[in-house]
Amino acid sequence: MTSRLLRTLIALALSAAILSSAPLALACGPFTLSAVFTFTVHPEYPLERFAAGEIGVVQPTYARSYLVVAYRHLAGISFNEEEQKGLVELWRDRLNLRWSESGEEAREQWLKTRAKVPGVGEPPQIDVYRTREKPNEYDAFLNCQNDAFRNAAATLDDRVYTLGAGNSFLKDWVIAQDQVFANCGGGRHLPATAPSGADALIKSDRDYQIAAANFYAMNFAEACAGFEAIARAKDSPWQQSAPYLIARTLVREASLGAPDKKQEPLAAAEKQLNAIIKDPTLQKTHEDARRLLSLVRLRSRPEERTRELAKALLTQNQNAAIKQNLWDYTALLDQFVLDPESDRERDIPAQLLRDELTDWIGAFQSEKPEALEHAVMKWQSTASLPWLLASLAKVSHTHPQTSALVAAAANVNPASPAFASASFHSSRLAIEAGRVDTARSNLDELLTTHRAKFNASALNLILGQRMMVAKDVNEFLTYAQRTPAALSWDDDGREIPADEAEISEETKNIRGKELFDVDAAKLLNKKFPLAVWWLAAESKSLQRHLRRDVVQAAFLRAVVLGDFKTADALTPMLKELMPELASYLERYAAAAQPEAKRFAAIYMWLKFPGLEPVVDAGLGRQTLAINQQDSYRDNWWCMAAFPEDAASSNATPPRTELMPAFLSDTERLAGEKDFATLSSLGAAPNYLAREVIQWATKSAADPRVPEALHLAVKSTRYGCTDKQSARWSKAAFDLLHRRYPKSSWAKQTPYWFKD
Repeated sequence: MTSRLLRTLIALALSAAILSSAPLALACGPFTLSAVFTFTVHPEYPLERFAAGEIGVVQPTYARSYLVVAYRHLAGISFNEEEQKGLVELWRDRLNLRWSESGEEAREQWLKTRAKVPGVGEPPQIDVYRTREKPNEYDAFLNCQNDAFRNAAATLDDRVYTLGAGNSFLKDWVIAQDQVFANCGGGRHLPATAPSGADALIKSDRDYQIAAANFYAMNFAEACAGFEAIARAKDSPWQQSAPYLIARTLVREASLGAPDKKQEPLAAAEKQLNAIIKDPTLQKTHEDARRLLSLVRLRSRPEERTRELAKALLTQNQNAAIKQNLWDYTALLDQFVLDPESDRERDIPAQLLRDELTDWIGAFQSEKPEALEHAVMKWQSTASLPWLLASLAKVSHTHPQTSALVAAAANVNPASPAFASASFHSSRLAIEAGRVDTARSNLDELLTTHRAKFNASALNLILGQRMMVAKDVNEFLTYAQRTPAALSWDDDGREIPADEAEISEETKNIRGKELFDVDAAKLLNKKFPLAVWWLAAESKSLQRHLRRDVVQAAFLRAVVLGDFKTADALTPMLKELMPELASYLERYAAAAQPEAKRFAAIYMWLKFPGLEPVVDAGLGRQTLAINQQDSYRDNWWCMAAFPEDAASSNATPPRTELMPAFLSDTERLAGEKDFATLSSLGAAPNYLAREVIQWATKSAADPRVPEALHLAVKSTRYGCTDKQSARWSKAAFDLLHRRYPKSSWAKQTPYWFKD
């Protein structure tokens, strides 16, 4: 085993601890690309900027490794270039975490080298996973990592070079190594002792192979005995590595053995590693021994090790050690905090909170009232930026210390890492307190003078606040449209930006454009009455693609709500913004009676499934052409898909529900009533089928009716449905086939849809 292998083993061991205590919530597809306006799980990409001190508005929902870095920057303890590199490597390792390190490349390297020896035959199948012993026989672990194969290939290459590929003993060497790797997947496969007549090098290799086979076969006592014998063999090329491998075997025994029997091998491993570190003749394994000793102490005395790391992480110039220290510290906190029986987090144990770093993280992430009081007390006693930020992030506008905290925030230097967070929370508190003019003035100053100091995520937070203190609908819309910080598939909730190759050409054309964030879309859809929608439709504040969305939504809302006066007034705007609807809108405008107008609009809606009476948040519907069906049923308004509870750009939410400053209570109530009426209609296909059937009953001779009935049935297949949809699908199907059996539309509708 090489030093590189040890590092792999340590990383994998800690990865396993994280994975077992904090499983990823991997959803089932299909997945759609989404716009991330403000990152909440981790900071904005590129992460190098966060490591360097551009920390933006720090969120309590960040993973703890980022909060450690945020604390240090707030406390003025910067990171040198090597440390920053280590931090980014750690984050990339975690964000790209895979369930195994069992890549094919290393095994292929071994098999290619193996083939250099004549007469070894076909290579055996190698399964790198092995199941544990009873009663844990259903647990599998990665037994043979990539470096085991790389090490075997390198050793064999050296033996071929030294002894020659035709050496009679090399074939036996390869057969023995095949037996070693047979243990990776299970069983007990031990090579025989070296043939008589083999030279000393081959015999030394065989001793190592036998010990390694016992290691992978989980014969830990035999493996230790084998490595101890090698450590005493002064002529063995493996002598220097053997003492370390003894310790590694003891650690493996502790890892895979019964929980109540792990302390004894861990204590033996710690004693062995300390002896290695003190032995100057074993200098080449000192670094590996120190790393493994850290892991041993992490497992045998987790509380003590957590506290040691909490102190170590606040020292500068740790260089390469920063990555392992931070990984170990956060993995240990996960073990203390994450409840293995649920997805909930427990409080950090009180004894760990005696360390400043852990205390700050615990207070910053806790939602309990006492965490706020503790943060305020710490700020009062230290006047430090970390505790000022923790207090600001948690305090409400009614707290007795809010004024003092806001005053302190006003004195934060614009060059400080705390500036974005202090500015955001100061504005939040002013808005919550109803000091709209003060908030508006402060936000305008930030956006005018300090805009360049905010990354995209922080800027979207500030724009969201400015939207809430808008004087009128035009100002609201000005700040409602924002540029996403990234595009992400977000299939596992980690907000990882999508690779360039994963983004369609259509979507690439949207990238960089301003879109509605969730907070803006939610207010428009749920709180704005039709009268304000009309003002929004007329607004020149919106970019054309967003105004197009607003006007089509306002028109359909007006039709569904029965306000044909507003719908009539919106018709010319919609015709100009969506010329593909022109002929259908003309039929709508020519209709004299409200029922006829409603059907003309419904018929158009059926023909254009991308229309909907709401505006989209973010990228919205993935099928961009409104006359095309979306592959994932986002057609004819999928109310269930509307991100009602999704995280908006206001990532740190206000303590109470806030409304835009210009929106009166009367307007808000009217908007809520409008949305309640829309929601009461049920699934859009049900509503569409119902309206078509009603019109067909009254106007059977209308030539559009057969097609409309066909499209109504189709909507129950390709739209968002509920348990009533099958009934409406059958009703439209029956009417079509009973009244228009010879029509081409009946022939195109061979069955109705149950689900």
